Amino acid sequence: MQNNDEDRESVGETKLSAEEAEEFSRLVSDLTGLMVSVKVEAEAPVPGAAVRLAERIRAYLGQTDCRIQDENDGTDAALGPISGNTDDPGPVLRAAMTALGGSWEDVTITTNTMGPVHYVTGTAGHSPDQAGATRIHLWAANAWALVRYAEEHS
Repeated sequence: MQNNDEDRESVGETKLSAEEAEEFSRLVSDLTGLMVSVKVEAEAPVPGAAVRLAERIRAYLGQTDCRIQDENDGTDAALGPISGNTDDPGPVLRAAMTALGGSWEDVTITTNTMGPVHYVTGTAGHSPDQAGATRIHLWAANAWALVRYAEEHS
């Protein structure tokens, strides 16, 4: 296929304001930064349980600037972006496991076109913020890899 300038449409110049450029830069950083996803299983759903667990992970990591996004009335939460090596999310996942306590199964590592995803399940530790939780699922990866993983496993 030949590249023919006559076949192209001209697009007007797009200039971003300083605020828009900063927001765009933050979004790119979010998508390439490390994230931890938390899902809580419970016999009776406990509103906000995953958010409370994400808050514990954030405090343990000392990542006070990380945002927490909650879904499904707080039974799913995502924490990030987290400082660290996006090519190796293992240390962040191990730190999250330590922060939450409890018993954990072996970590599973899946690699997709966007990078590695580390996944583990465990039983809830004994603390008030885990009330009602029977199992906890943790994923650690960059946001692009987590999105690809979700697409592949849905």
